[in-house]
Amino acid sequence: MRPARGMVLAAHPIAAKAGAAVLRKGGNAVDAAVATSLMLGVVEPAFSGIGGGGFALLFKSNGESLALDYRETAPLGSSASMFADHSDKNRVGPLAIATPGVLAGHARLLEEHGTMKFADLARSAVNAADSGVRSESLSLRMLRDKESGPFNKISHFEASSNVFKRRNRFPVLAKTLVALAGSGPSAFYHGSIPERAARYLKDMGGVLSEEDFEKYSPKERKPVTGDFLGYGLVSMPPPSAGGTLLIHGLQVAEELDRKRSAREEAGRLPATAAVLGSMLREKWRFGDPEYTDVPVASFLSKTNAKKRAEEIRSREVMTLRESTTDVGSTSHFCVVDRNGNTVASTETIECYFGSGVTIPELGVIMNDEMHDFDVVPGRPNSVAPLKRPASSMTPSIVLKDGSPFLVLGGAGSERIISSVFQVVGNVIEGEMSLSDAVSSPRIHPSGETLEVEGGFGRGTLSELRRSGFKLDLRQKWDPYFGGVHAIMVDPRSGRTIGAADPRRMGSAAFD
Repeated sequence: MRPARGMVLAAHPIAAKAGAAVLRKGGNAVDAAVATSLMLGVVEPAFSGIGGGGFALLFKSNGESLALDYRETAPLGSSASMFADHSDKNRVGPLAIATPGVLAGHARLLEEHGTMKFADLARSAVNAADSGVRSESLSLRMLRDKESGPFNKISHFEASSNVFKRRNRFPVLAKTLVALAGSGPSAFYHGSIPERAARYLKDMGGVLSEEDFEKYSPKERKPVTGDFLGYGLVSMPPPSAGGTLLIHGLQVAEELDRKRSAREEAGRLPATAAVLGSMLREKWRFGDPEYTDVPVASFLSKTNAKKRAEEIRSREVMTLRESTTDVGSTSHFCVVDRNGNTVASTETIECYFGSGVTIPELGVIMNDEMHDFDVVPGRPNSVAPLKRPASSMTPSIVLKDGSPFLVLGGAGSERIISSVFQVVGNVIEGEMSLSDAVSSPRIHPSGETLEVEGGFGRGTLSELRRSGFKLDLRQKWDPYFGGVHAIMVDPRSGRTIGAADPRRMGSAAFD
């Protein structure tokens, strides 16, 4: 069944409208995705932009699926021990910056799957950056809070402070986008733009070089696939840990037969917590597949799922996992066009406002993707030149009878994996509406504690405690639990239904 209408769902209404406008002009899902991505970098610069990287998962109307990895790469001048002192150099400042991949990803997507020119798709973002947009955003909220970490990070660097003084106008970035519109997105990797960026970063003590830009190339990968209660699952392969762990976790959940208590929150949630703890404990095994052997086939095997389910059943007290201190600054968007082409894409500059470093001549805020590597040498995700860090980003597509049924993904670092898992379960097991599935309260395992969002009933909380969990109770619709954005295609009518996460400023727009 082809969708009756195209739809774009993104982390900001202006970005969703930019993508939908492309669909109305006859562009396909890939064209709209590029326009949406560029606009997100203007209206929500704390989360993503052309100084970052990402993943795109495509499912085309002919049944072909593919995954494009335009994740950032470690500079040639990096080393496994460069952050061994456990300082914040991998999070703030020039050493935190990896080679950006967003524009190379755009170029590849448009060349192989798009129908429109980059210049036409960049026009809305150029106008917004130059003239400004009168709209609330999470990025602006952070900058207004002068006691916040993001504000302090930006204030630490003069060039960044100057760029964000105007809050919602970025004329220097607009000029860079105009230059790229004229020469094509590949101009970001060859010529004066990388030369200026590398020179500025070298003067700051960074190691990202012009050669790093020139060597950058996105990677097309085969999606990971599986099934869950009769539905097909398509998701992002390594270096994403998210896609493989999502499918693994759902298959374990199926073995536990949570569906019998799917409508009874208290009965299903302890098993959900146990599955999440079990699957997230395995994230350390993931890294760039060109540098480390990730046991993907083992994770996706039904035999492994049955074994893991038996382990969970046999535990008197369900254990969780080591705690993490990760911070998530990411943006997810979904596109479905009238021909049935779909794109699920997650992009990031890593922590809020990335490294805090803005290239003054370009107006581009740079990522701190080196923070996603393991600082300890000799591990699957340790730093190495040209290596891509492991990621929790989980752009995913759920199929019904071989056609896209649910297109989704999220923001929020590790909470991406747990939140996407819970939304898929809510729809398929819980038989919830898409809106309820996205807005329902969530849990996330952290250390010996289970973080529990407000909104669960007293009986559910009591059942979790009886199962041995120590609970950390948080407020309802806490942004900490990520931002899942999803589009559902009704298999009978072709009607597209969108759900933006109330925890973040998401919005849908039709063609």
